Amino acid sequence: MMFTHFDAKFTRIDEIVPNIYKLSISNNKKFVFSQFLLVDEHPMLIHTGRSNWFEQTYQLVESVCDPSKLDYIGFCHLEADECGALNQWLEVAPQAKTIVSPLNQSNMDDFALRPTTALKNNSVLSLGRRDIILIETPHFPHGWEGCVFYQPQEEILFCSDLAAHPGQFDEPVTEKDLTESIIKFQQKVGFMSEGKSFTRGI
Repeated sequence: MMFTHFDAKFTRIDEIVPNIYKLSISNNKKFVFSQFLLVDEHPMLIHTGRSNWFEQTYQLVESVCDPSKLDYIGFCHLEADECGALNQWLEVAPQAKTIVSPLNQSNMDDFALRPTTALKNNSVLSLGRRDIILIETPHFPHGWEGCVFYQPQEEILFCSDLAAHPGQFDEPVTEKDLTESIIKFQQKVGFMSEGKSFTRGI
């Protein structure tokens, strides 16, 4: 499965818990890319989407809050769907800080319009009523700079490709056990790291 040309033909926004929104982007509803908006005293966007999705993603954010008021932008690893539109977001949100893992900082400082902010493993970022914890996950699911974000108040893990699986556009939240679907997708596509270090990480 290749995503070299992926248009944002279908979009939707869903409030998964109060003031936390899932922004869904899909070309065919068979595979969905997700960004997350946390509306708080210091609003945060997790994942920027690809650069060619910026207009659609911007409109989804704008339907909830003023995009220029974003204070934080974060993403889990260096990949087009995670941070491709970062500089476009930094232009519309002039005070926004880019939150990255320490290993990702040198990469992103060479790419981003403004210097990034690196959070050490298990560091807590206060958004106001909620917190975000950065957890470093090198090579999990992809590159050595990988991390995930944990929101402890509602126990939400923003884990990027770790739980990737097909479908779910019309069902943004579910109580189904998706483990089998996730494993089958990994076996078919093989996008996660493998080997002894990966096994130990699990």
